[in-house]
Amino acid sequence: MSDDADGVSEVPPAAREEAVQAVMRALARHGYAGLTTKKVAAESEKSEAFFFYHYDTKEALVIAFLEFATDRIARRLAELADADPVTRLYAACDRLLGDPEDEVDTGIAVAVMELLAHARHNERFRERLTAYERAVLTDLADVLREGVEAGVFRDVDPEATAAYLLTTTDGTAGAEKALGMRDVGEGVRERLFDYLDRVVLAEGVSPPAEYASS
Repeated sequence: MSDDADGVSEVPPAAREEAVQAVMRALARHGYAGLTTKKVAAESEKSEAFFFYHYDTKEALVIAFLEFATDRIARRLAELADADPVTRLYAACDRLLGDPEDEVDTGIAVAVMELLAHARHNERFRERLTAYERAVLTDLADVLREGVEAGVFRDVDPEATAAYLLTTTDGTAGAEKALGMRDVGEGVRERLFDYLDRVVLAEGVSPPAEYASS
């Protein structure tokens, strides 16, 4: 069993993967208030004893899931680091919105929406979710600043624009995946890229082909 404060750092990768996938499904099915180790085990082929061995508490299991969820999108954004500012910004927004057909994207969105309701009163949840949101804000602001300096973006405020993009993608992902409002998600996705075309791109600069309006 891990002796880390959160009960997660020393867990073997295979066991951690088993846990986070089971927690994701259990959160989506039961919510955090109804979550128990027994219900997590029911979403896995492993026994309840397996989860007790690796994680001391229900909270430790959820912390492991949050680390997985936030690391996943952080890695997907990091993959864009070498792209030009225009491609990077559009692709980052696309990845933040997520794929409504991707079961993992959907599962994460549903589970995180559930945990957000508890983050106000749970310091460890709040710290991890806030750190993730701040990291994404910094990443978006950096690419916007780079694009402004390169002359491919208008002279927009990087921080304010990054905040707008983050809150738009966060809210859309929640509505589309957690609530199943596909029509809302499709509409916002279209308008968000239209916003980038009209407000962010400098005159004469075209969006990446895959995001261009038909």
